[in-house]
Amino acid sequence: MSLLALGMQCRDELIDRLLPGRKLQRELRANWGQPGAGERSFLASWYFDRVRDAPDAVHVDDRTWGDLEFPRIFARFDTTLTPIGSQVLFKQLRTYAGTADESARRYALCDRLRSEQALREQIQQQLMALKEETHANIADFVFGPEPEPPKHRWLLALWGLASVAVLATTIICAWPIWIWLAMLATNAVIVYRSMRHAFRNTATLKSCVRMLRVGNGLARLRGTGLSPLEQLADQAPQRTQALGALRWMALLQKKALEELGIPMWLTLLFLAEPIAYAFSIGRFAQIRPALASTFELIGELDAAIATASYLQQYPTHCQPTIADHALLRLVEGYHPLIAHPVSNSLELDGQSLLITGSNMAGKTTFIKMVSINLILGRTMGFCLATEATLPLTQVMTSIRSEHSVESGKSHYFAEVEAIRAFITTAEKGGHPVFVIDELFRGTNTCERVALARAVLEHLARHALVLVTTHDVELQPVLKQHYALCHFRENPEIEGFFDYRLRPGASRERNAIRVLARMDFPDRIVAAAMDYSMQDQQQKDRERESAA
Repeated sequence: MSLLALGMQCRDELIDRLLPGRKLQRELRANWGQPGAGERSFLASWYFDRVRDAPDAVHVDDRTWGDLEFPRIFARFDTTLTPIGSQVLFKQLRTYAGTADESARRYALCDRLRSEQALREQIQQQLMALKEETHANIADFVFGPEPEPPKHRWLLALWGLASVAVLATTIICAWPIWIWLAMLATNAVIVYRSMRHAFRNTATLKSCVRMLRVGNGLARLRGTGLSPLEQLADQAPQRTQALGALRWMALLQKKALEELGIPMWLTLLFLAEPIAYAFSIGRFAQIRPALASTFELIGELDAAIATASYLQQYPTHCQPTIADHALLRLVEGYHPLIAHPVSNSLELDGQSLLITGSNMAGKTTFIKMVSINLILGRTMGFCLATEATLPLTQVMTSIRSEHSVESGKSHYFAEVEAIRAFITTAEKGGHPVFVIDELFRGTNTCERVALARAVLEHLARHALVLVTTHDVELQPVLKQHYALCHFRENPEIEGFFDYRLRPGASRERNAIRVLARMDFPDRIVAAAMDYSMQDQQQKDRERESAA
């Protein structure tokens, strides 16, 4: 490295030390539009787990979340700076907006932050004070069971005062030092015994103090027209009251005191932290609403910025129209987890969809793509498509029915349970969307076709159904309720398939042709094709005889 380059590096490091905001700004801009690392995935669900049973809320169920690989989507999505933002973002992705206006407002917030860099970075600089993972405990503390105050808090306070008196008397009256040392040893035992059980809660109360201060910092950005900032400004009196209730914890968290180690000595000498915790937790019920609101508004801002950054990776997206009936329309929709996705379009107006085609043709990826965009549109207010119209309803899937050794459930039994849940949900009304991959594939052909026909006919009367199948026999018997589409091999391209959805029934022998492309012996391929044609001819004769 040349002396000039070394000098410039030293200059930059000196400027960064003098102006830490400059370094932070550079890091924020470098990370903008980049995928998340998924580092907080195990912490992200804590807030959602605490509030998922709230009345009137409709959530993406656990099976659908897993079927559609939303944990991977969330990991790419989550570039939040704080664990609070990560938890709010997770809840947003798992919770359907109650109205079209709610999802539109969510999209408008992230779109505004995407376009206004200076405002976005001002907010992010405030959020950095909450970046530590320990602040994830706030969700459990504020939205979980109310913590119980320690017993004998007045005895703690009296002992703390006695410690002050003993130290003062030892100094003024020249008492033997061992008296004060005995008191100090007793204090150490009390601190250990009392804080052993309350350590996590004490740390979380400190996090709450920091969160309230960040809320005050963000409130100073009012006047921008952003709803969360305006609400934070309006709620300043409630936060002041909350900080007053936590004043002793707030005092022990003063930066100047912490840098000198004073809170540690005050705790050891006079039980400062156990006493502050005991009296602060006693007032917790009064300030819980202020803490909850501050948590949600700070998290909403952080989540909106993460959403805006996510959309930088996917410039082709749209804000969907929410229909008041069973209309599903996607134009050039694509899958977020595929590096070079093939886009497809779809329109269903009060009709379900039956998709046929061989393995690897793209059936499952297509129904996942549609489902993901439905959920993103209904939760976050955007779709990865050029245009979209979505029904105001929930999505449920049965795509990954695995055999479970632990539960003793077979593949077939697990699928039956899922379909039974669909039937129950459909009969409640609301015209939900059901997405099914290869229905009843765990049983024999004859019963599979009969079962699938009966179930799909019933579901189509109450819901919008997207279903894939290899059973072409279902096409003629379900065409009254289901639009027919298919995927097929394209012999003109490398890789066998072009992943394009085509209208109409499937009539190709794609599975056999794949074997031919994979260099299977010609005699096997020819025999398979011959057997297939014979079987089809036999079925045609039986159908004609029955007619």
